[in-house]
This record gives sequence, structure tokens and C-alpha cells, in this order.
Amino acid sequence: CFPEPQPTRKTERYLEALEAVQLELEAVNQQANRAFAQLKAKFSHMRRPHLERRNIIIQNIPGFWVTAFLNHPQLSAMINDRDEDILSYMTNLQVVDFTHAKSGCKIKFYFSSNPYFQNEVIVKELVSHSTPIRWWRGQDPLAHGQKNFEMSRSFFSWFCDHSFPAGDRIAEVGLCCVPLMKTCTPNVTQAS
Repeated sequence: CFPEPQPTRKTERYLEALEAVQLELEAVNQQANRAFAQLKAKFSHMRRPHLERRNIIIQNIPGFWVTAFLNHPQLSAMINDRDEDILSYMTNLQVVDFTHAKSGCKIKFYFSSNPYFQNEVIVKELVSHSTPIRWWRGQDPLAHGQKNFEMSRSFFSWFCDHSFPAGDRIAEVGLCCVPLMKTCTPNVTQAS
């Protein structure tokens, strides 16, 4: 291994300035998160009676959910005849946002007793989305399969794979909030 190059004094000043800005940004983000949580709680409380009344009305409309799903442009394309019969037992749908709005949500599907499954509630968590990467020909590291261990641990494997929900914890820890100084130059002395 080669020794890590020592940062110049000019680079150190930039890194110190970056850390100072990052700390200010973290304080603003914490303030924004508190304000957003308060606003979210306020409107959630205001919406609750309307949602409860709506749910009571919906429960009195036979086949409401299966009809709603069949009339939805994207969902209807995924529903086969068997799904349609299963969805006829659906009684309610509830969307629960995760603590942080950008983290996603949980969709709860409620069912009456049916001949298909035992669950009264099934849950789908929608956690993340990423931009499709338009690789140049021959450059997609995942196109060669997951045979290579290094490729299975790739940043781009994590970025593109939504089948592994725990991988989204990487994003939850706040990639954009990690001061770059700590990852770029571990030998720089922290300013006190």
C-alpha cells in the first residue's frame, strides 16, 4: 500500500469550512424536521375524522376496493381474475407514512375472512426509488450477473436493488448529511 497523501494547508482550510457549513446545515435540518413533524401531526389530526367517515361509507359499498383497483390505470394491468376474486374480500386500505416523509410508507390491506389466506391484514412497504441508470454498452457492472462477489457488494447494486429493504437503511442514516471531511481525509485534525 502507498501512504495516504497529506492534505495541503489550503485543502485543510476548505475541509474545516466544509465541516462548519455541514454543522450549520445539520442544525437547520433538525429544525426543519421538528417543524415538519409538528405540521404533519397537526394535519393528520385534522384529517382523521374525515378519513374515519370516509372509511365507514366505503365499508357500506359492496366491492368498493376491487372496483377501485380495477379502475386504476396502473393497478388494473396487474390484476388477474384470481386477484379480482381475492380483492373482493378487501374491506379497507390504510396508508401509514414512515416517521420521515422521504423514507416511504406502509400500505395496509384489510380483508374479511376468505378462502385464499388467513391474514386479516397484509402490508406492503414502499421504501425507496432510484433513477434508472442508462449504462453505456458493456459498462453495467450488474449485467454480468451476481456471480462476482465484488459486484454483489457494489454501490450500484445497492442503488438499483429495491428487493432488499434493509439496504435502504443506508439512505436513512443520511448520506447527504455525513460530513465529507471524515470520509475524505481521516488524518485531518478536527477543529475545536
